[in-house]
Amino acid sequence: MTNTEITIHTDGCCLGNPGKGGFAAVVRRYENGVEIKKRVVSDNAPETTNNKMELMAAIAGLRQIMRNEPAKITVYSDSQYVVLGMSERLPKWQAKGWRTASGQPVKNKELWEELLAVADGLDVRWEWVRGHNGDPLNEEADSLANQAASKQSL
Repeated sequence: MTNTEITIHTDGCCLGNPGKGGFAAVVRRYENGVEIKKRVVSDNAPETTNNKMELMAAIAGLRQIMRNEPAKITVYSDSQYVVLGMSERLPKWQAKGWRTASGQPVKNKELWEELLAVADGLDVRWEWVRGHNGDPLNEEADSLANQAASKQSL
């Protein structure tokens, strides 16, 4: 039996916050521990925030996965905003009508809803990794996000 696993390393950045932003997701498929496929997705936005770009990175990465994918998927992000949102906070926000613990409206609600939709039906685990700490896969996503943010729009 083949043991298939998918990892998605994501990062988002903003040159100024708000400002010109970029995001990247590096999606890897492994079979029996061997990488067999890699796909990189990245893009930018002219006026955005760091948190929006972190969310967009996760959305873009999960969009690369077929809806009927049975493999375990791990999304690695250096954004506690994304990881804690998806693993702990979302059920509470939804139960409170998309309000935070302090009663404020949840920021970026539309992106959270989109992230929920693309993760729906998939076996996704959310893992936080310390950014800028020498993890080569996180550094790759960081570099790609910065490259995307630096691209000049036409």
